[in-house]
Amino acid sequence: IHKTEKYQVKIDIISDFLLQAIELSSNNKFHPVAAAILMGAALEEFLKKLAEQKDIDMTGIKLTIDPISKKLYEEKVINKQDLKDITSWAGIRNDATHGNFENVNDRTRIQNSIEGVNLFMRKYTL
Repeated sequence: IHKTEKYQVKIDIISDFLLQAIELSSNNKFHPVAAAILMGAALEEFLKKLAEQKDIDMTGIKLTIDPISKKLYEEKVINKQDLKDITSWAGIRNDATHGNFENVNDRTRIQNSIEGVNLFMRKYTL
């Protein structure tokens, strides 16, 4: 598979995760924490693919949201506002994965974050 085709397949999978997050966040049968975890997973994978697409050397960098986004900012791939947004979304994901459910029970906040991640991904998808 050609590099850009492989990239597109990955982006499609990431978009699918984000769609699932949107569906979960809209369904009152599910706690918003599930949507927050999927949102974080989609964001993390997207940042990895963005770094790969831009040929950013990730040697010695922990491949998690904060270190990847800081590297993308240093390399001028993303801007300061993107970095601030990503830090906020990562915080929500971290609360969700570490069981701080009281910080992840605002469904509207989760939906707004998912929408933000969606817009961010669209902005940087080639």
